[in-house]
Amino acid sequence: MALSSPSRSDAAIRRAVQQLAPGAWDFADADTKDWTHGYHSYPAMMIPPVARSLIALIQHHQPAMRTLFDPFMGSGTSLVEGLLAGMSVHGSDLNPLSRLITQAKTTAWDPERLEVLAQHVFMTAKYATVTPDDWPHFDHMTFWFKPRVIDDLVRIKRAIHTVVPPSWQPFFWVAFSDTVRWVSNSRNAEFKLYRLDPARLARWNPDVLETFAKIVQRNQIGNAALAARRPLPSVTLYGHNAMHLADIADETFDLMVTSPPYGDSRTTVAYGQFSRLSLQWLDLAEADNALPVNKLDQALLGGVAVPQLDHALPSPTLTASLAFIAQQDTGRAREVLAFYRDLDHALKEIARVMRPGSYQCWVVGNRTVKQVQLATDQIITELSVPYGVIPVVHYTRTIPNKRMPRANSPTNRAGATGATMTGEQIVILRKA
Repeated sequence: MALSSPSRSDAAIRRAVQQLAPGAWDFADADTKDWTHGYHSYPAMMIPPVARSLIALIQHHQPAMRTLFDPFMGSGTSLVEGLLAGMSVHGSDLNPLSRLITQAKTTAWDPERLEVLAQHVFMTAKYATVTPDDWPHFDHMTFWFKPRVIDDLVRIKRAIHTVVPPSWQPFFWVAFSDTVRWVSNSRNAEFKLYRLDPARLARWNPDVLETFAKIVQRNQIGNAALAARRPLPSVTLYGHNAMHLADIADETFDLMVTSPPYGDSRTTVAYGQFSRLSLQWLDLAEADNALPVNKLDQALLGGVAVPQLDHALPSPTLTASLAFIAQQDTGRAREVLAFYRDLDHALKEIARVMRPGSYQCWVVGNRTVKQVQLATDQIITELSVPYGVIPVVHYTRTIPNKRMPRANSPTNRAGATGATMTGEQIVILRKA
């Protein structure tokens, strides 16, 4: 089936978005943990109804589209929604934990056999004998985990290795990873690693085996829902940084739905910090060609600051914002430029792998630096033009329940605060 006229589709998509009722895409009361979406926490997740609505919108006006791509797939939200919409899905992320979570969330295992395996894992873990000689070895382990917790995690890990066939293990490793985070000594309400304060730490006594069992049982419900939709389209996952999409041929994909980072990991959402404890327990950081676990954030967008502020990026919006930030702090301005420099590399690569007539749906947050709001939605639009990508429509949705403070400290002045993100920008572009 051939694609419909791009100009007519653009106009129809634009009209449909502009006619949305106020708050239509806020999804304040939506279930964001249906299907397999609730398998594992992850920073700054795009909520499923947003991805679902964007896919449905584009498919309605371009029903011939068959392949979906997410170059910043994170926990795989858009890929799950693409599968449910009948599309072949492709995702990429440098973070090995992202790839593990997405693999599990896009795989439908037989529910009856999964239940049998789960019971075997529970019983094997319950009666396993563990000594400190069996503990894994990574830095600061006893800082982040109490000894009894370490013992129980070792029991679970050994049980998964012992009784679960390799092709079924991703389901259990994801549950194990989520357990690692919940039973650690970290403050689980935050994505960066902060240890519990002494008073709370003294009272902290998690039941590791019970936590793991509850997570497995919760995730079995999601798996059963996905399994009822079998057969599912194909899933392809890559371990690429979005700036370098090697192995992916030119003009491969019909539709992109993604939510990129808000900014560099050091000053916004630290994906590497969030993943560190899980990666160490899962041994994913030791896999072939894997980055050291403490180097992941540096390898993501903006991980390495630029030495100077001179640039040739074709975005007047970015240039103006950098000038304001530089008046207050040239170092912060260089960090901001590093992020958008890397984002520009990603935009070029993404344009390369998208087919002519394909659509790009960007869900972005416009963060504030030095009291200057960075209009990432507009910057992406401007930077995309040299790569043959044109704007179709823009929409702003309110974020009802985003996990971030309503106010932060944007300066070094005591008591000074500024509002954090309460809205997301949805930008739809098309490759000419």
